[in-house]
Amino acid sequence: MSATEYAIGRHCGVTFAGLKIASLVSLRKGEEDVIQTLSRRFAGKGFAFILLREDEERLLVYICHRARLTKYLFSPDVRAFLARFGYEYGSAEEALEQLKRRMNGEFPHEIGVFLGYPLCDVCGFLRDPDGCILCGAWKVYENVGEAARTFERFRRCSACICRHMDRGRSLTQIFNVV
Repeated sequence: MSATEYAIGRHCGVTFAGLKIASLVSLRKGEEDVIQTLSRRFAGKGFAFILLREDEERLLVYICHRARLTKYLFSPDVRAFLARFGYEYGSAEEALEQLKRRMNGEFPHEIGVFLGYPLCDVCGFLRDPDGCILCGAWKVYENVGEAARTFERFRRCSACICRHMDRGRSLTQIFNVV
């Protein structure tokens, strides 16, 4: 298994397992064929691999479950929140294109919405980046107990996926994609 496939499994496996709407992974250039192959294979299960940013050495790849992302982006609260940042979209793909354009330099703070983070925590981060009450997959400002349980599910899922990969199973075998 390539280092690229392992990194995708480690950082995005919770998305493939259905625990998260989307994940980001930073990958070294040079194994784009691995990314394209996985993208084609996981597309049949509703996943999209989108290149958000690249430089001379790295690729920032966003992996999402399209249907779940669409449902989240079109919820009234999320849509109103993104409108505050100038997002106007008729599809998840249009919203992602706007995010991609905003990915110059610093990460746009609204990226948390595209990763499926609770809107209350994305808003909390915007109000007070250092005032969180729990740090894990994201900074938590409300619903600490629920977030802590979610982080533990993410940790256990990722550890399980890594164990399978360490034993030689590919991501397509682990998630039964053709």
